Amino acid sequence: MNTIFDISPRTAAEFDDDSFWKVLEERHPEERGRRAAKSKFYWQRSLPQVDLVVTMYVSPDKDRCGVFLGRNEKLGAVDVAERVRPHAVRLSEMLKLDPAVSSAEFPFMSEWQVNCFAADNWPAMSDWLTTEASRFERALVGLAV
Repeated sequence: MNTIFDISPRTAAEFDDDSFWKVLEERHPEERGRRAAKSKFYWQRSLPQVDLVVTMYVSPDKDRCGVFLGRNEKLGAVDVAERVRPHAVRLSEMLKLDPAVSSAEFPFMSEWQVNCFAADNWPAMSDWLTTEASRFERALVGLAV
């Protein structure tokens, strides 16, 4: 029985990604022109000056969204971890990243624990994602990675 008090876990497949990304586009229309790729769970911002992409993502089944350096072969954003490794300490200092959030595959990651299914969180999520992506971009361009 589905009631307003039903707190059963929802699956990622149930996430209304089209509506979420529409909120992001409405609040941040400049992102549309910078988009390198988009899928159900992520949006990549192109950084052509450094051949990288910053990936904004939602992980609704884990109640989080985040930003990390992604891969995109079409744009030359390959071997990202290896390319950024010489700048790892400085980049982590600049971004004040929590090492517990990152992994070997994605060494530079920022996350926010938030209920992604709650549509009233979407404006704040889209603002946070674009702010974080901009912080990543400034750091990467500043280091001339």
